[in-house]
Amino acid sequence: MARSCPLCNNSIGISPLKGPLNRHYFYCPACDLIFVSSDDLLTVDGEKERYEKHENDINDAGYVNFLNQAIDPALPFINSGMRGLDFGSGPGPALSALLSKRGFDCQDYDPVFGPSFPEGLFDFIFSTEAFEHFYDPVKELNLIHDRLNPGGFLVIMTMWHSGPEKFLNWFYARDDTHVVFFSFRSFEYIARRWGFEIVWDDGKRVIILQKKKRNE
Repeated sequence: MARSCPLCNNSIGISPLKGPLNRHYFYCPACDLIFVSSDDLLTVDGEKERYEKHENDINDAGYVNFLNQAIDPALPFINSGMRGLDFGSGPGPALSALLSKRGFDCQDYDPVFGPSFPEGLFDFIFSTEAFEHFYDPVKELNLIHDRLNPGGFLVIMTMWHSGPEKFLNWFYARDDTHVVFFSFRSFEYIARRWGFEIVWDDGKRVIILQKKKRNE
């Protein structure tokens, strides 16, 4: 079983945690991450099968309103002259289509369904309901950081946990493709390690980070 944190690599004080599914969960006191043991991760085929059951229809008003929770607060930080990316766009890309309707250039990338990662750098990257699926968050954050222009924005949507004491009955952990669970303190760690500044958050699900410029 995994005994070190997949985000900060801390191995001190890692404690087992009971969760809503029959999986082994652990809590990291250093970065406040809750994570599933590597022994309990789905195969790629298992992940794909589960994702294909998600109903992400751009014609569904409820789903559009859901994505707008990330789009609307990002609008003051981005403009139509920027190049963007939807990181983890899923089997039926929707966020890029919504941004296109608003005049933004946003390409798609998904490690399971494709397309492959586009060439070049980006001025903004959205990652909506993807961070909780990361088997290797350091690898994915390195990729995001390296392909984001200095001064660019990273918009993340993932529900934050409210502490290990409330994890057992948390509905968000009942999805077996959700394997890492962040809090605001987790994102503070990410900002420090990868050189971001937190510029906006809603206190529960959406956070916007700006990549620091080289002279900052």
